[in-house]
Amino acid sequence: MKAKLLNFRTLFFLIGFGMLSFMVYNLGFQTIADNIAKTAWWFTGVLGIWLLIYYLNALACYYIIGNESKNIGFNNILKITISGFAINNITPFLSLGGEPYKVLELNKHLNKTHSTSTIISYNMMHIFSHFFFWLTAVIALMFTLELKMQSLIMLIAALLVCLIVIFLFYLAYKRGIVQLSIKIIAKIFIARIFVKKIKHKQAMLEEVDAYIIELYKNRKRDFYYVLFLEYIARIIGCLEYYFILKAISMDISLYQTFLISAGSSLFANIFFFVPMQIGSRESGFYLVFESMKLTPAIGVYASLITRIRELFWTLIGLVLIRIKPKNNIIEVNYE
Repeated sequence: MKAKLLNFRTLFFLIGFGMLSFMVYNLGFQTIADNIAKTAWWFTGVLGIWLLIYYLNALACYYIIGNESKNIGFNNILKITISGFAINNITPFLSLGGEPYKVLELNKHLNKTHSTSTIISYNMMHIFSHFFFWLTAVIALMFTLELKMQSLIMLIAALLVCLIVIFLFYLAYKRGIVQLSIKIIAKIFIARIFVKKIKHKQAMLEEVDAYIIELYKNRKRDFYYVLFLEYIARIIGCLEYYFILKAISMDISLYQTFLISAGSSLFANIFFFVPMQIGSRESGFYLVFESMKLTPAIGVYASLITRIRELFWTLIGLVLIRIKPKNNIIEVNYE
């Protein structure tokens, strides 16, 4: 068992380090050095913000697990969180490469069903909070800007989409999502082979859904606390752009950085299949800055800094795959 665990850790580390090296080479060492120098000490703040965000993400996962999270320890969950996101950053197509890693790590402390349901439930909440974040941005735009009819119609459409998706997420937490997803997949001709292969695991799939439903049905306090943590993490993420733009002495408000964060993340998620959103993120920044009547070229600079920050935390995450934490830094009392 230890040999298998070592093998999967080594595999994730080597693949991740190879991809990271390629991306650093592609971006250019001189470009990285020049932009860090340009941002100066503000870059430390950018890195620190993401440590806080990962801390909140890990705390959300800690609460989803419930009482058994004490057996894992918060330090370990934080390590798994950072490493999982690092692998996701370098994985194309939905950026889900880190999820199998998280499940395998949690399997050492939880049963397989609980591990799988925890990661599914966390990812649901991660996306769920994103739609609340976008919903906040849409409402803010509608009430604070003078909009043309065409723009207003687009915002109303976005508002409706956000509300519908939020409703569907509530429905998924009430009734489960695994069984429903399999039924939908079964209607796709090519995917029917996959569904047939997992049919014999019906009991396990039902148990996974039961864990997901239980969080909303019997632990509503934890459910909304996790949602709050994920939402706040996204709000805090807006400070990244505030620090970046202040580094070049740009007169920017926190509200404007909130719009930049919401707009760029929306554009990046549209092109979810691109590893590290190469190219799409820069285009998103350019369009957001242009629409806010800011110099679009600054958007490209902001994108470069966020990419360098991402490379830094990806490296940290890959290194953490090889490290086993010993002490907890937080305890939560469940009663």
